[in-house]
Amino acid sequence: MVTDWNNVPVFGDPVHVRTVRPSAYGIICDGRGRLAVVRTPLGLFLPGGGSMEDEPPEATVARETFEECGLAVEVGPWRRTAIEHVFSPAEQAQFEKRSTFCNAVVTGREEAPSEPDHALEWISFAEAEGLLTPPSHRWAATEWQATSGLSGGVPGNGTAD
Repeated sequence: MVTDWNNVPVFGDPVHVRTVRPSAYGIICDGRGRLAVVRTPLGLFLPGGGSMEDEPPEATVARETFEECGLAVEVGPWRRTAIEHVFSPAEQAQFEKRSTFCNAVVTGREEAPSEPDHALEWISFAEAEGLLTPPSHRWAATEWQATSGLSGGVPGNGTAD
């Protein structure tokens, strides 16, 4: 499916000089209805990140979740897309992040994350609204909660513990 990037929610203020960066993030719940998040020195994020050239969102979510969390995941069918305009202090550049948000379930715990400054945490959806750093991540978590039937309890879609 091709995304019409002119017809998605936009977060942040665009600037004239920016680089378009495709990215993908996972909405991953455990058996208690908690959301997987990654704590970094820059804040709290959904697992995911920038896509490699020609990498589909599903592959980005699986790769990034493994790298950041040490978790193997299977990506499901749920999707939302959004654009977020961000400045990267590390790269000293402005990006237009074209993000795809996907649901996923944990299929295995493989090893420690390969990114030492990333830590996996599990939080409630109520906490996510106030704690996730990027506005697009807060929006995606809210969208998932609204469409999954998750209202603070355990989702009925076979999530892993």
